[in-house]
Amino acid sequence: MLDAWRQPWRQLLKRRIRPSHRTAHGRIYAGNGEPVIVLPAFGHGPESTAKLREILTEAGFAAYDWGMGADLGPRDFGMNRHLRRLEEQLIDVFEAGQSAVSLLGWGLSGIYAREVAKRTSPLVRQVITLGTPFNTAADPQHECAMLRALQGTHARMEPAVWQRLRQRPPVPCTSIYSMSDGVIPWELCVETETPTSENIEIPATAHLRLARHPKVLEVVSHRLSQPEDEWQPFQA
Repeated sequence: MLDAWRQPWRQLLKRRIRPSHRTAHGRIYAGNGEPVIVLPAFGHGPESTAKLREILTEAGFAAYDWGMGADLGPRDFGMNRHLRRLEEQLIDVFEAGQSAVSLLGWGLSGIYAREVAKRTSPLVRQVITLGTPFNTAADPQHECAMLRALQGTHARMEPAVWQRLRQRPPVPCTSIYSMSDGVIPWELCVETETPTSENIEIPATAHLRLARHPKVLEVVSHRLSQPEDEWQPFQA
């Protein structure tokens, strides 16, 4: 009788325990097939995230490339068409595993991840961004070159669009940034913290080194390993 009472509690504790181990890349948390689409750094393609996806796959996660080559901005495709292409990849990954998908975007591609999550939130588990300049309120003159790439060859975006970019998706969000980014002013990467959103600073790290930083790998694998619908802020 006592053992039968204990069993559900053992199962609950087992779900909440997030096993981790030390690797050559730092502390990595173990996955159980949780899907994640990894979007590349601006100006780069799948090669920029290959090592990150390899590490996540070895840890037990199902890590996918975004399938759209190099990120050169929406260009003449326009933002909506650009996002629709990513939505198709998201739907394919969702249907393959019948599980909500995490989106991990680096730099400008983190904005795509956030915007897709707003449009398809039932399919998205969480959004993780690395050095992503979504907080347009911190750039009132629109001086961030990476953000200007969203405009392509078209006229300047309407104020309503800039405002929309800084609105948080209706899913848990983790913004990882560095004050030593060197490409993106760190203030543009800071989210208003809520029970389902957080900011995590990585010290003394350049923008193009974010995806390989040991602390980033620890945080990302920890976020991905959480039981679904039990998201909690990261605790070192």
